[in-house]
Amino acid sequence: MLLQGRPSALHVALLFYNFFLEPSAVLAFNLDTSHVIKKDGEPGSLFGFSLAMHRQLNPDKRMLLIGAPRARALGKQTANITGGLYQCEITQSSDCERIVFDNEENVLTENKENQWMGVTVQSQGPGGKIVTCAHRYQRRLFVNSPQESLDITGRCYVLSQDLTIDLSSDEDGGNWNFCEGRARGHEMFGSCQQGLAATFTKDYHYVVFGAPGAYNWKGIVRVEQKNNTLLEMGVYDDGPYEVGDENLLNPELVPLPANSYLGFSLDSGHRITRSRGLTVVAGAPRANHSGAVVLLKKENDVSNRLLVEHILHGPGLASSFGYDVAVVDLNNDGWQDIVVGAPQFYMKNRDIGGAVYVYINQAGRWERITPIRLNGTKDSMFGIAVENIGDINQDSYEDIAIGAPYDDGGAGNVYIYHGSAQGIKTSPAQILSGKAHNVRLFGYSLAGNMDLDSNSYPDVAVGSLSDTALIYRARPVISIRRDVKISPQEIDLTIKTCGDSICFTVEACFTYKANTASYNQRLTISYSVEADGDRRKQALSSRVMFLNKSRTETDYQFNGTLDLRAQKQETCIKIKAKLKDNIKDKMNSIPIEVSAEIVGKRQKTRNGLPQLMPILDSSLPSKDVTEVNFVKEGCGSDHICRSNLKMDYQLYYKPNSQDAYTPLPIKRNIPVFHLSYDRKDLALQVTVSNMNGDDAYEAKLVGTFRDTLSYSGVRSNQTPPIIFTANQNGSQAECELGNPFKRDSKTTFYIILNTVDINPTTTTEIDIDLQLQTTSEQENTAPVKIKAKVIIELPLSVTGEAKPNQVSFGGVVKGESAMKTEDEIGSLITYTFRINNSWKSSVTASLHIKWPKWNKDGKWLLYLVKVTASGPQDILCSPESEINSLKHIQESSASRTKREIGERKTVVRKSLLSGKNKVLTCDGDIKCVVLKCPLQGLDGTVVELRSRLWNSTFIEDYASLSHLLIVVRASLVLHTQAKNIILKTPDTDVTVTVSPESAVAQHGGVPWWIILVAVLAGVLILALLVFLLWKCGFFKRSKREDSVPRYHAVRIRKETPEYKDGNVKLDPLEKKQWMTTWVDNESYS
Repeated sequence: MLLQGRPSALHVALLFYNFFLEPSAVLAFNLDTSHVIKKDGEPGSLFGFSLAMHRQLNPDKRMLLIGAPRARALGKQTANITGGLYQCEITQSSDCERIVFDNEENVLTENKENQWMGVTVQSQGPGGKIVTCAHRYQRRLFVNSPQESLDITGRCYVLSQDLTIDLSSDEDGGNWNFCEGRARGHEMFGSCQQGLAATFTKDYHYVVFGAPGAYNWKGIVRVEQKNNTLLEMGVYDDGPYEVGDENLLNPELVPLPANSYLGFSLDSGHRITRSRGLTVVAGAPRANHSGAVVLLKKENDVSNRLLVEHILHGPGLASSFGYDVAVVDLNNDGWQDIVVGAPQFYMKNRDIGGAVYVYINQAGRWERITPIRLNGTKDSMFGIAVENIGDINQDSYEDIAIGAPYDDGGAGNVYIYHGSAQGIKTSPAQILSGKAHNVRLFGYSLAGNMDLDSNSYPDVAVGSLSDTALIYRARPVISIRRDVKISPQEIDLTIKTCGDSICFTVEACFTYKANTASYNQRLTISYSVEADGDRRKQALSSRVMFLNKSRTETDYQFNGTLDLRAQKQETCIKIKAKLKDNIKDKMNSIPIEVSAEIVGKRQKTRNGLPQLMPILDSSLPSKDVTEVNFVKEGCGSDHICRSNLKMDYQLYYKPNSQDAYTPLPIKRNIPVFHLSYDRKDLALQVTVSNMNGDDAYEAKLVGTFRDTLSYSGVRSNQTPPIIFTANQNGSQAECELGNPFKRDSKTTFYIILNTVDINPTTTTEIDIDLQLQTTSEQENTAPVKIKAKVIIELPLSVTGEAKPNQVSFGGVVKGESAMKTEDEIGSLITYTFRINNSWKSSVTASLHIKWPKWNKDGKWLLYLVKVTASGPQDILCSPESEINSLKHIQESSASRTKREIGERKTVVRKSLLSGKNKVLTCDGDIKCVVLKCPLQGLDGTVVELRSRLWNSTFIEDYASLSHLLIVVRASLVLHTQAKNIILKTPDTDVTVTVSPESAVAQHGGVPWWIILVAVLAGVLILALLVFLLWKCGFFKRSKREDSVPRYHAVRIRKETPEYKDGNVKLDPLEKKQWMTTWVDNESYS
């Protein structure tokens, strides 16, 4: 398996996957982003793949070393792409030069094509050596023979401080290739790949190499002594030391499984696991499929073995835990902490892509440590590079940088975290953006912990995979001290100090201090003096106005500039302020805030670079606050007002028909409010007192009402009247009790509340919060919570009637199967039920009708013929099978119904039975069915039931009774789960009286003597009637002359016929109107 440097989007996908990330915000602290030094390399060379800061002492020169593992070969090399190392001066121009070394190649023994020289580079420190490696360097064996092969052993070079190879030194040169000459094959050292990571120990005594391909990619770490003379370091020669033992070369001594890549990342330090002794920290990002970090130490001076002291195991599968490591003292406790990158850590549900684990050392007791996890954003590869960048803000705590090259859509970001006494501040102090400089995959490599521009602050370098590296210089961090004095210190409102007003003076003195004593520049600062800042944040006006200010400034603020010549040199100003008239807040002191900022000016150029402006220490407060107090009245001798506000309350209601309020009833210690159509007003009686207490300044009562209530008004008999102010929707109201509310004062008032927003389906209780507030000292100012249970009484009712409400039965018994039309059943009864609702609500309901269908013997009582309903929507009552259940019975015509009723009445006779009666109800001994009619609208609905009295049942079973009462009950049933909703009139009973029409042949018929007596009485009455008529002459016949009228007549001659032409001419004969009889042969004589 071939390792091509640390994995990237461009190279070597054998280890990890590539990811992209969402944009991040840019924070700013003391790394300057305005004068970033940008260094560009040859395209495609991976210029910036590795970085190291280096200081040459003779002559004094500071530079950035940049590895470019895909750079073209030097002139004497036969390969095309070998990689190389560049030195870059700290100037604005791209003045990087290639360092010439490894400029030869023996093609018979080695292959340098794609050897990746510069895959790693490290500096030993000021005046120290440099190490750089080519982990893909190959040794050629058995050249020009069938057994020819290549071993990827890797190779490293050590350079002197001046970037040359000192031929007189055994340390310099490229002889650092410990895998060469050892057992070959991937099971041993044939794919060693030495130099993927290399570093110097902090004591300058050792150089450490990682070879992650050894032992079937278990990996090894080798520590070799750098100096060879007793004089240089004052110690004897020792080493080398190796995991697996330098002499035994035993892979079983490597504490990790195959394919772990031990040595992929390296760092070292003292006071890591013990108070004395060196510890090597080595990353193995594929150990156990999650990664590990191994802490190693020398076994002893006579052994060549590195022993395991402790192993930090990766917490997430395939997280690449140990991809990079850094040793740093974050909390300045003298014990070195460890920072571990896990760039492929992933949490799907939290959009985390990459993590860094910070282990804060607890005096070497690593088994007790729980790491702090810093999370990157999704797909960012956060933690691919971690670096100790030194104390960049000079606050005595070392800081770290973390690269996330796939952040911000692949542009990349670098996150700066500050150390602290607690270990690390988990929020980034600054985020450096690659997008701001048009760089891709920014943050793949990091370097720091060295001052490159000689301003006593360490700088930071950031590499990328787009052939670009950037240098961020640290700005000096200073703090400005502000001393404020106010005269007089207390304001007496009764004493006028400037005319008719009250004035006071503010004196502010400024000095600055830098975190490094060497910084002593002249600074120009802008200052601001502001009064009553807290009140203005609450949208309240300031109580103070400054005099002699410019026209552009506000009353409450005074601004200006001044110069500070050097550290600890003081400059002062004096400002006069006046108290406004008629202020309300006389209790709280007046805060005077003084702040200062550095004024940016064009800086001089130093060493070809513009000087950086200092920045204020962000860990210190940005302003100082000094308070001006009032001389209080009505308070104690200590000028502290300790009020004793108390509050009592009670809920009242008022029916519309009354003017007086009535207390709500109490059930189980909770008031109960019955909300109905005619009972809507709610009042809260409040009594506030300040008995045996000091004056309560700015005393007020704040009422907060939930969604169901709103402020409507206030009633009080107090003079002057209580003033309430409410917000727009009435959810909160504020009552001013007095300023001050005097000792032993007491007031009572009523808060009228509107209940129109109470929802019958959701409101079960009402909540009110009352809070007394005062600027005086007051105990128990927590809000008082008032609750009341709400009973909703809906004015929903049902009424009913029956037409006719009195019916009779009689005639003959007729069987069910013999009936053809409904009028054969019996009398028609129509029931009508009306739904009344005077209060609209969203509650739905059903009308349930208990219908008396059968008697206890299962005989029909009322036969339901038809159900009709009228209302906002169509209504279908169920079960439909109960409506005209005998399908063969047809509806009768009106004419036939009248005729048959008339025929029945001709045969009936009035019953002479005793006055027995009975009531038939569904709660008794009859059988009923329930008809359910859903009501879509609760107002204006009418349900009509057309039914027939079953005549035969009443003849057979109830003929002995004088009358019966049949009761039909209709009930309204609400469709809601709310238990606090009740109905005003939920039920109604409709009664019909049923009576027999005739005496039916029961109990042997009528006795014969009753018939005989009746006949004799009838004959006697008839005889008496005839006698009376006879006595009156009713039977006497009248004579003819008595009945025929008489007339007086005149005799008229008889007419005789005339003859003419042999014919007889006669006048027509006519009867005379006055004659009663016509006799033709009557004599006229």
